[in-house]
Amino acid sequence: MKSDRQPMTATQLPKVSVMIPTFNQERFIARSVESALRQDYPNLEIIVADDCSTDNTGGVVRQYLADARLVYCKNETNLGRVANYRKTLYERVNGVWVLNLDGDDYFYADDAISCMIAEILRHGEGTAVAVVGSYVAVIDEKVPGRQPFENYATGVFPGLEILLNWDRLSFGHLATLYRAELAKSIDYYRSNTISSDWESILRLLLHGDVIVTGKIIGVWSIHGNNATITRSIAQGILDYSYIEDTHRYGLQRGIDGRILAPWRKKMIRLHTKTLWMSNVRISDKLKVLLPHVVRTYPFAVTALLSPKASVKMALNICPPFFFKLRAVYRHIGMR
Repeated sequence: MKSDRQPMTATQLPKVSVMIPTFNQERFIARSVESALRQDYPNLEIIVADDCSTDNTGGVVRQYLADARLVYCKNETNLGRVANYRKTLYERVNGVWVLNLDGDDYFYADDAISCMIAEILRHGEGTAVAVVGSYVAVIDEKVPGRQPFENYATGVFPGLEILLNWDRLSFGHLATLYRAELAKSIDYYRSNTISSDWESILRLLLHGDVIVTGKIIGVWSIHGNNATITRSIAQGILDYSYIEDTHRYGLQRGIDGRILAPWRKKMIRLHTKTLWMSNVRISDKLKVLLPHVVRTYPFAVTALLSPKASVKMALNICPPFFFKLRAVYRHIGMR
């Protein structure tokens, strides 16, 4: 039986804003903008938020301004990564739904936005859908041809379920489509840390259902200058706040502390292990990280005691001696 329902026109579809915050990324910005302009979704605005770049980022973007969907804004002064996110979301976005695409990342699929909105409309835009999550390909430019795709689940899930299983069901910042007004109402991008995006997304999960499409929509490009890759141990310690703030927010939302406590411990162990495995001098790890976790999160030390972690620690202690062994170690996938 045929449906009498007519397809929506472009203006009837919810407007989607793609934020492209950037700073000194002339090497990558064309790829990011072009991938956004290739999107086949008909009701789209693309906002390049240039955080006062000193290179030719602006000149590259201006080549594309003939397309009416694209807006270029340059901050008068450098605000910093998170403040640039906030200014763009709160002052420049006009869409009902928002997705953030950093200037060094790009859409993998030309129908990324269309597919995400189709899932929203199928579920019912007026219901409690807070987030549409998809997945990303992670491409390391230093390892040609290596493209590990993340793809874990599909369906509609209560946000709390996604949060409690964030260690295996997480989706990247660039693969998260969220309601603009809801995000603003919970003070999105409030934390000035590397993990501000995760802190914001995790709190947003507690406000409704989450649609996970299972589709690979974008590429997170690892090029050696990513904020997550280059953070110091001190910055990494500040990043514990995304776990603590989410835990506190969940309690304020009335979630049983007996449910959140195991999640908090699991996430702290995971974050501690990630920091310990970072490419930072072992002396800095011992001076800064270890005293902190022993003093503040004694149970997190167990994250450092697995056999795999011990091997990695040994390889980090003596990089000149173990250089070749370390390359083999990484090649065989002991991660």
